[in-house]
Amino acid sequence: MFRGRIDISRDLDGAVVVLACIELGDEQVGASAHAVQAYVGERFRVPAISGDDVIELRDLTGLADELGEPAPEGAVRTLVFSPARLNLYREALASFVDSRDEAEWLREEDREALAQARELLPALGQLSEEAVRAALSPAPHPG
Repeated sequence: MFRGRIDISRDLDGAVVVLACIELGDEQVGASAHAVQAYVGERFRVPAISGDDVIELRDLTGLADELGEPAPEGAVRTLVFSPARLNLYREALASFVDSRDEAEWLREEDREALAQARELLPALGQLSEEAVRAALSPAPHPG
């Protein structure tokens, strides 16, 4: 189950705020957490990282922590992302899927996460495009 929408509003100072809201089921959230954590472990397993890498690592670690938070059994989780964070999430899932597709073997614990991530990617890609378009030319709801 995936439902996504773009929310455009104004903050207290009147600036336009674009957010992507995604509703995911337990399995999708768990698979996302696994995929993001695996991507972080693989992406930053290098001797030295740049300042930009440190910021990306911090953002991805925060995302993995948020996805890994326990929710009531069977609950639908609504995740709210800025366009940049949504793209980071999508890129982490895409990299996880690509790395598993290129590998000659697959760990058993990656199987379910791979299937869920693969299913999420087209919808996340479309939502990410909508979020970026909305951020570049926002038209806030009348309020």
